[in-house]
Amino acid sequence: MFSIKHFLALSAAVLIMACSPMGSDPTQVELSDVVGLWNSSENYGAKTDLIYTRVTSEGEIIEYDFDGDEVDAGLKCYQVDTGALSLIEDNRFLVTTDMHADKKFEVELEWLDAGNALKVYFFDNSDPGKISEAQIWTRVADESILDAEPPCRR
Repeated sequence: MFSIKHFLALSAAVLIMACSPMGSDPTQVELSDVVGLWNSSENYGAKTDLIYTRVTSEGEIIEYDFDGDEVDAGLKCYQVDTGALSLIEDNRFLVTTDMHADKKFEVELEWLDAGNALKVYFFDNSDPGKISEAQIWTRVADESILDAEPPCRR
């Protein structure tokens, strides 16, 4: 039988699980969890390619790649590309886009830092069970930071 001590410990555990912040279970990532603006910048040696990625509640992805950074060495504007993100199962998502060489690819997402960071795993094209690359995206608190930034003309 349960003692009062066991009952209190079980009640505390249930309360902690129920009140845990989004992203506390790295295997349970929903589309609604990733909605918002993410810093998805990439490092190439000592240089940083400044990139932001916005995910909407409808599953649209908008990638803002700053053309005037050290990597791109272009104009002080953002190359803007779009795509779509849809849940396949658990924490695996399908990305459909024209912003990358592969028009459709799968990614696996894992929460880090209690939902403030996201690890994005990219799979190898020749071996879908093998991870070819991973990136860490961090949530941007001020989602309006790109509102006044100019897109590059095409």
